[in-house]
Amino acid sequence: MDLMHQHRTPEHNAADEHVDVAWRTHAPAAMRFATAVVGPIDAHDVATTAFLRVTQQPDWTDIEHFDRYLIRAVRNEAQDLYRQRRRRWQRDLLAVRPEASTDPLPDVDLLRAVASLSVKQRSVVFLAYWHDMTEAEIAETLDVTRSTVHRTLARARIALRKALT
Repeated sequence: MDLMHQHRTPEHNAADEHVDVAWRTHAPAAMRFATAVVGPIDAHDVATTAFLRVTQQPDWTDIEHFDRYLIRAVRNEAQDLYRQRRRRWQRDLLAVRPEASTDPLPDVDLLRAVASLSVKQRSVVFLAYWHDMTEAEIAETLDVTRSTVHRTLARARIALRKALT
């Protein structure tokens, strides 16, 4: 037995087991969602940070619909990352002038168009098109109103159309 586990109480071991079970159960969906929203490079960090924040709350095991709660936490973490990056990009743009761009491949255009959406829009688009969720299901998952989902999805579609034409 290693030193880290040697001095654990039965209560601590039970708490660790709850965290382990929750991670094994909910991590795949959280990782897929994070990958769709922030991309594969940052997905693991965003999903694990969100998971740790949720499971460090007192009485986290009493959270109803833990899967939905975790998705909202991942979305919030992604928004934080997006805000940090945007501030960094704005600083970097002052230091470097962008080079003239060449015409990218169509797949790259689509990826850029989706990446240009806000975290909120990417979240709704991902759940609608990759998870085939209805507006009502998306609203429940993200804990927003159905009309918010409808408006966000409509704006995302308009933005994608503009970016791709």
